[in-house]
Amino acid sequence: MPLILRVCVTACLSLLSVQTLESQQSHDSRATQSFIERLEITGNRRVQTTTIMAHIRSRAGDPYDREAVQRDAQALRDTGYFDEVRLGVVDSSDEPSGRIVAIDVKEKPLIRRIGYRGIKSISEVDIENAYKDNKITLSVESWFDAEKLTHAATVIQELLAAHSHPSATVKPTYERTASSNEVAILFTIDEGPKAQPSPHPR
Repeated sequence: MPLILRVCVTACLSLLSVQTLESQQSHDSRATQSFIERLEITGNRRVQTTTIMAHIRSRAGDPYDREAVQRDAQALRDTGYFDEVRLGVVDSSDEPSGRIVAIDVKEKPLIRRIGYRGIKSISEVDIENAYKDNKITLSVESWFDAEKLTHAATVIQELLAAHSHPSATVKPTYERTASSNEVAILFTIDEGPKAQPSPHPR
């Protein structure tokens, strides 16, 4: 075989060998790349699964990215719908490189009733307007957040102080019904004595 022909044959065989190796490596890489086989959403009762999915980016078939699914879980925590969001990832029993992303949520309860006991100098409408002025979302059918009660109590005290009851006390309590995941809130108010107007100086 002429020398130049041998060189050409050797070069072609080498190129074919490299291409075969690259193809095999690419196949092996795809085979070992973890992917999301499916997402499982559990625990939601009022918040629809479609609403939850709208807040996360991961989808079945996507490459599995640990940081991405953790960001998805945090995005759900940031919605304000849930007391708790638990994230779990398990290996698929059907696909060696498949991962099942399980998100279990615990919804915040809904406010079913808000009561005010002991108010005389102001009305519930006055209180609701004061909430709006102070950007407090506290109303029937809204999601319950216990931290808002302290702020709301302070707003009511300030409102009473503006109506000549500077020593008023406001105690918020709530009762949660587990079966329906609802909350009844009660503000117990002691207006205290009405402040007497200061005498005008002579």
